[in-house]
Amino acid sequence: MSLLDDLQTILAPDQQTPGRVVAVRGTVVRVATSQGLVEATTLEELVVGDLVVIRDRRVEKMNRGLGRVFFV
Repeated sequence: MSLLDDLQTILAPDQQTPGRVVAVRGTVVRVATSQGLVEATTLEELVVGDLVVIRDRRVEKMNRGLGRVFFV
C-alpha cells in the first residue's frame, strides 16, 4: 500500500480512529493513532493529551461517559 492509501484508510468517512492529541495549532490538530501521526481539523477546544476520535477528517473529543458510581 502507498502512503496515500494508508491515509485514506485512516481517515475514511465510515471509520472512527481513536487517538491522543499531541499538538494544537489553531484549528489544526496533530493526533497520535495506532497507525501513526495524523493532522486533522477541529472546531472543539482541545489540549495536548485529550483522547479524541477522528471522523470524516475532523477531530472530536472522545465521550468518556459517566464512569462508575459506587455507593457506600
